Amino acid sequence: MTFKWNRYFETGVAIVDSQHQGLVGLINEAAPLLTGGGAVTRSRLEPLLTRLGAYANAHFTTEEGVMRSGGLLADYIAKQHADHQAFVAQLGAFRAQMDDESVAAVGPSLLRYLTSWLTFHILDEDQRMARQMRLIEAGHSPESAFAESGVVARDDHARAALIAALMDLHAVLGERNKTLHATNEKLKESSQQLARLNQELEARVAARTDELQTTVKHMERAKGQLLQSEKMAAVGQLAAGVAHEINNPIGFVNSNIGSLRGHVRQLLELIAAFDDLRHATPANDIRRQRIEAAYAKADLDYLRQDIGELIDESAQGLTRVKKIVDDLKNFSRVDEVEWQPADLNEGLESTINVAWSELKYKAEVVRNYGQLPLVHCIPAQLNQVFLNLLVNAAQSIEVQGTITLSTGRDGDIVWIEIADTGKGMSEAVRRRIFEPFYTTKAVGQGTGLGLSISWEIIVETHRGNIDVRSTPGHGAHFRIELPLSPPPGSSDKAAAHHSCS
Repeated sequence: MTFKWNRYFETGVAIVDSQHQGLVGLINEAAPLLTGGGAVTRSRLEPLLTRLGAYANAHFTTEEGVMRSGGLLADYIAKQHADHQAFVAQLGAFRAQMDDESVAAVGPSLLRYLTSWLTFHILDEDQRMARQMRLIEAGHSPESAFAESGVVARDDHARAALIAALMDLHAVLGERNKTLHATNEKLKESSQQLARLNQELEARVAARTDELQTTVKHMERAKGQLLQSEKMAAVGQLAAGVAHEINNPIGFVNSNIGSLRGHVRQLLELIAAFDDLRHATPANDIRRQRIEAAYAKADLDYLRQDIGELIDESAQGLTRVKKIVDDLKNFSRVDEVEWQPADLNEGLESTINVAWSELKYKAEVVRNYGQLPLVHCIPAQLNQVFLNLLVNAAQSIEVQGTITLSTGRDGDIVWIEIADTGKGMSEAVRRRIFEPFYTTKAVGQGTGLGLSISWEIIVETHRGNIDVRSTPGHGAHFRIELPLSPPPGSSDKAAAHHSCS
């Protein structure tokens, strides 16, 4: 059986049609070999692949030249060039596949590939190319010709003729397959039992492996949770104690500064009265001379201005200390472990103050806060996540950089993004950063628990999502998404986790 050329296959471009007939002739010449008509060896297949490669390169060069001369779209020509290159690459793949064990399988695979290419190449793409050329010759623009060529109905005569030719060509292969099928059935019977045994064994091994991995994972998470909970409990107790000890002196110092401000105001009013009396005293009076000397020595004009500024700066510093203490208490919230509405922007600010010693020498902190509704959450746990991400961001910056905090709302979720200009991480590291005990820091400098616990707090406890984008040298970008109200059951899970801790 041979593949017969039919006039319906013609595109109307003489050189292209001539080369298509050459391809058909080459396939017919090789058909007996490809369908099993002779011993299939490397020495018989390699010359065929060589001739096919030479034909493809010559034909594709001609065809792309015809497209360019016909004024077709550059993007369309580029797409055809890519398809042509894929055809050549596939021939190379067939050549690479050939060895003494698998060379017999290359022939039928190559035949299926070549006949399917004929269907696509001659009946579809080259017909469309020819339609575009005819439309351009009729006055259409390349863009219009491309658009209209895609909706032209296929030629049913060409389709029927091509299908008939392909069916004839595959008939021989079908006969060969019947013989192979009978042989394969016998092999299947003997191999099915072995396959079943292998599947049972693999299933048992996989099940046992899953059990062990799950157990190990639970143990690692439980250990990490315990260590982190103990650390946060200690931080909370310390924060409560420090806040209590500092708030008492803050209270009376603040009261004293208020009293001092009033006393200084009275003294300045008294000095102003004495100043009026000084000006009323004759210049040669010994008492005025003594007052003038004391006035000059004290630089009273400077004192009047500076003493008020000193009191104001002291009051501002005291307010700053009080804010740090309040932020430390708000961050740890040792006495607040229940779910409650919280302002996440305030939580970020509290965490920044707590971590300021880590941040101030490494990065400028840029805030892009959006308007957030109150989120039903466990604030202390979210503050813990913010602290982990901020400290990691600062430590990833080698000299000086920027940490950008952004927040916003998208429907029923709120999002928090923490981005840095640090050294970033590779894809291999990024895939593992949420694993318990995984760390890239030196021994003794990190436990590998921070991001693992953060993932559990966001994903498991609050039913949210945490994601990271990073490339080496371009920093890291963490995004947290939280539901405004977590699904039912989250509160119970968090309460159980707290009691276990």
